[in-house]
Amino acid sequence: MRKVLFFMLISVAAVAQNPVLKVNIKGFESNKGTLMLEVLSPQKKSLKRLMLPIVNKQVTVDITDLSAGQYSVRVFHDENDNKKLDTGMFGIPKEDWGMSNNVKAVMGPPDFNESLFWLKENKTLEIVLK
Repeated sequence: MRKVLFFMLISVAAVAQNPVLKVNIKGFESNKGTLMLEVLSPQKKSLKRLMLPIVNKQVTVDITDLSAGQYSVRVFHDENDNKKLDTGMFGIPKEDWGMSNNVKAVMGPPDFNESLFWLKENKTLEIVLK
């Protein structure tokens, strides 16, 4: 019984060490559709994907299962719920999108490296859709 309790305490301690990443997304024009959120590694590997409802033209989510490290978050408003970012001519997004650090796209896609941030302790990101 003592061994089980010991391992349970170690598991709880390990979970408690993970920092919480709170992401607030604003700038929605409507509550229609869903928000698609993706957490990426510095190597652009997808680590987590979430589909979230939009309430009062905003979304807030706490991500608790990331270890300390460097990440990027990208989001888009999937207005028609087809689970993809719709684009028009020349690949320009038709649906609103955003990235951590509110990186802007200037004459092409945004610079991924500018969206990277360090998660060492609890952190709040605010992303405004474009």
